[in-house]
Amino acid sequence: MQAVYMASFKAFLNSPVGPKTTHFWGPVANWGFVIAGLVDMQKPPEMISGNMTAGLTLNLITYFFSTFKFGLFITILFLINAAMCVYSGLFMRFAWMVQPRNYLLLACHASNETVQLYQFSRWAKGQG
Repeated sequence: MQAVYMASFKAFLNSPVGPKTTHFWGPVANWGFVIAGLVDMQKPPEMISGNMTAGLTLNLITYFFSTFKFGLFITILFLINAAMCVYSGLFMRFAWMVQPRNYLLLACHASNETVQLYQFSRWAKGQG
Protein backbone atom coordinates (compact mmCIF):
# COMPACT_ATOMS: atom_id res chain seq x y z
CA MET A 1 0.00 0.00 0.00
CA GLN A 2 2.84 2.37 0.87
CA ALA A 3 4.44 1.70 -2.49
CA VAL A 4 1.25 2.88 -4.21
CA TYR A 5 1.31 6.14 -2.23
CA MET A 6 4.99 6.67 -2.98
CA ALA A 7 4.41 6.07 -6.69
CA SER A 8 1.51 8.54 -6.71
CA PHE A 9 3.54 11.15 -4.84
CA LYS A 10 6.50 10.71 -7.22
CA ALA A 11 4.17 11.05 -10.21
CA PHE A 12 2.78 14.29 -8.71
CA LEU A 13 6.28 15.66 -8.05
CA ASN A 14 7.35 15.04 -11.64
CA SER A 15 4.09 16.02 -13.36
CA PRO A 16 3.90 19.03 -15.72
CA VAL A 17 1.89 20.93 -13.07
CA GLY A 18 3.70 19.61 -10.02
CA PRO A 19 5.72 21.51 -7.40
CA LYS A 20 8.84 21.55 -9.58
CA THR A 21 7.13 23.98 -11.98
CA THR A 22 5.77 27.51 -12.01
CA HIS A 23 2.38 25.99 -12.92
CA PHE A 24 2.20 25.00 -9.24
CA TRP A 25 3.97 27.79 -7.34
CA GLY A 26 2.40 30.66 -9.29
CA PRO A 27 -1.15 29.73 -8.26
CA VAL A 28 -0.05 28.99 -4.71
CA ALA A 29 1.36 32.52 -4.44
CA ASN A 30 -1.77 34.01 -6.03
CA TRP A 31 -3.95 32.62 -3.25
CA GLY A 32 -2.60 35.61 -1.31
CA PHE A 33 -5.04 37.83 -3.25
CA VAL A 34 -7.95 35.64 -2.17
CA ILE A 35 -6.78 35.60 1.45
CA ALA A 36 -6.39 39.39 1.41
CA GLY A 37 -9.94 39.74 0.06
CA LEU A 38 -11.27 37.45 2.76
CA VAL A 39 -9.47 39.46 5.44
CA ASP A 40 -10.89 42.68 3.96
CA MET A 41 -14.41 41.36 4.57
CA GLN A 42 -13.90 42.29 8.22
CA LYS A 43 -13.28 45.95 7.33
CA PRO A 44 -16.07 48.53 7.08
CA PRO A 45 -17.46 49.19 3.56
CA GLU A 46 -16.11 52.76 3.64
CA MET A 47 -12.58 51.35 3.35
CA ILE A 48 -13.31 49.43 0.12
CA SER A 49 -11.90 50.93 -3.06
CA GLY A 50 -14.83 51.14 -5.47
CA ASN A 51 -12.62 51.70 -8.50
CA MET A 52 -10.44 48.68 -7.85
CA THR A 53 -13.30 46.37 -6.86
CA ALA A 54 -15.55 47.44 -9.74
CA GLY A 55 -12.84 46.46 -12.16
CA LEU A 56 -12.43 43.08 -10.53
CA THR A 57 -16.13 42.26 -10.84
CA LEU A 58 -15.84 42.15 -14.63
CA ASN A 59 -13.22 39.37 -14.65
CA LEU A 60 -15.64 36.52 -15.04
CA ILE A 61 -17.74 38.31 -17.67
CA THR A 62 -14.57 39.19 -19.57
CA TYR A 63 -13.36 35.61 -19.48
CA PHE A 64 -16.58 34.11 -20.81
CA PHE A 65 -17.06 36.74 -23.51
CA SER A 66 -13.47 36.27 -24.66
CA THR A 67 -14.22 32.62 -25.41
CA PHE A 68 -16.85 33.81 -27.91
CA LYS A 69 -14.33 36.01 -29.76
CA PHE A 70 -15.94 39.39 -29.09
CA GLY A 71 -12.56 41.07 -29.58
CA LEU A 72 -13.64 44.74 -29.59
CA PHE A 73 -15.90 44.27 -26.58
CA ILE A 74 -13.10 42.56 -24.66
CA THR A 75 -10.61 45.27 -25.62
CA ILE A 76 -12.96 47.97 -24.31
CA LEU A 77 -13.55 46.06 -21.08
CA PHE A 78 -9.84 45.61 -20.53
CA LEU A 79 -9.18 49.29 -21.15
CA ILE A 80 -11.75 50.50 -18.62
CA ASN A 81 -11.01 47.95 -15.88
CA ALA A 82 -8.56 48.26 -13.02
CA ALA A 83 -5.13 46.64 -13.10
CA MET A 84 -6.23 43.64 -11.04
CA CYS A 85 -9.08 42.96 -13.44
CA VAL A 86 -6.71 42.72 -16.37
CA TYR A 87 -4.38 40.56 -14.34
CA SER A 88 -7.05 38.11 -13.12
CA GLY A 89 -8.89 38.05 -16.43
CA LEU A 90 -5.76 37.23 -18.37
CA PHE A 91 -4.68 34.55 -15.98
CA MET A 92 -8.11 32.91 -15.85
CA ARG A 93 -7.98 32.66 -19.62
CA PHE A 94 -4.35 31.50 -19.54
CA ALA A 95 -5.15 28.82 -16.94
CA TRP A 96 -7.89 27.47 -19.18
CA MET A 97 -6.01 27.63 -22.48
CA VAL A 98 -2.53 26.41 -21.42
CA GLN A 99 -1.74 22.72 -21.87
CA PRO A 100 -1.92 21.00 -19.48
CA ARG A 101 -4.80 23.05 -18.10
CA ASN A 102 -3.92 24.73 -14.84
CA TYR A 103 -6.98 24.10 -12.69
CA LEU A 104 -5.23 25.37 -9.56
CA LEU A 105 -4.68 28.80 -11.16
CA LEU A 106 -8.21 28.87 -12.56
CA ALA A 107 -9.67 28.03 -9.14
CA CYS A 108 -7.55 30.72 -7.53
CA HIS A 109 -8.74 33.48 -9.86
CA ALA A 110 -12.36 32.25 -9.81
CA SER A 111 -12.21 32.39 -6.00
CA ASN A 112 -10.75 35.89 -6.18
CA GLU A 113 -13.60 36.88 -8.49
CA THR A 114 -16.16 35.59 -5.99
CA VAL A 115 -14.55 37.48 -3.12
CA GLN A 116 -14.37 40.68 -5.19
CA LEU A 117 -18.02 40.40 -6.24
CA TYR A 118 -18.97 40.22 -2.59
CA GLN A 119 -16.72 43.19 -1.78
CA PHE A 120 -18.25 45.17 -4.64
CA SER A 121 -21.75 44.47 -3.32
CA ARG A 122 -20.68 45.68 0.12
CA TRP A 123 -19.19 48.84 -1.41
CA ALA A 124 -22.33 49.50 -3.48
CA LYS A 125 -24.59 49.09 -0.44
CA GLY A 126 -22.33 51.44 1.50
CA GLN A 127 -22.72 54.11 -1.19
CA GLY A 128 -26.45 54.22 -0.56
